[in-house]
Amino acid sequence: MDELIKKYETAMEELEESYGVEGVITEDTRMVFILESPHTAEVKNNIPVAGSSGATMTRNLFEDNINEPLGLLIKKHLKESKELPRLEKIGLLNVSNIPLQKRPYKKEDLTGTKLELLEQFEKVRKNNQKDSFKESDLEAAQELLLKKFRNRLNNFTDRSLILVPCGRFAQKFFRIANVTADGWRVIEEVPHPSYNSWSRDRYKDQIEEVRRALKSA
Repeated sequence: MDELIKKYETAMEELEESYGVEGVITEDTRMVFILESPHTAEVKNNIPVAGSSGATMTRNLFEDNINEPLGLLIKKHLKESKELPRLEKIGLLNVSNIPLQKRPYKKEDLTGTKLELLEQFEKVRKNNQKDSFKESDLEAAQELLLKKFRNRLNNFTDRSLILVPCGRFAQKFFRIANVTADGWRVIEEVPHPSYNSWSRDRYKDQIEEVRRALKSA
């Protein structure tokens, strides 16, 4: 298993050179949204939630009828040191810094072990109900994601933060990473913002809790 994880890690690091998207957490960050992974818009703009999911987040977090994706607003804010109030309090963190689906990649970049790894990642992504896998290749792929995600979480255990895992994938990985801190508060059951889910009535209580927490952060 260890050798397989090392092989996958080498492939993942090669993919990170062209497709890696780092999270954004600054000294001013008070609330961190944890999401799954970058997709096409995120790779293009080199920041999380730069597409339609990010636009859903912006519309529901702020009351200014702004439709620009949250990731792009934060990127602009970091460059210009201005924009929406409270924007500086928001941080973004993906479970995986590379896309977990093949679509954002050029076909020629997915060969050999890199293609094998992406195929395992896609299977892990589709099986949120499983905390572990009998198949060694799937378990190795999940352990690699978990190792890298856990390392990033451990960088912030000395901070007072509100953590918001969005969607079942992020919620599963946050749970099995089992990283805790006295200064952390976790808001549970927040859906992934894809398909405009944050605007649905069934999630209005969770989204209102997020809004209140951001205002008081």
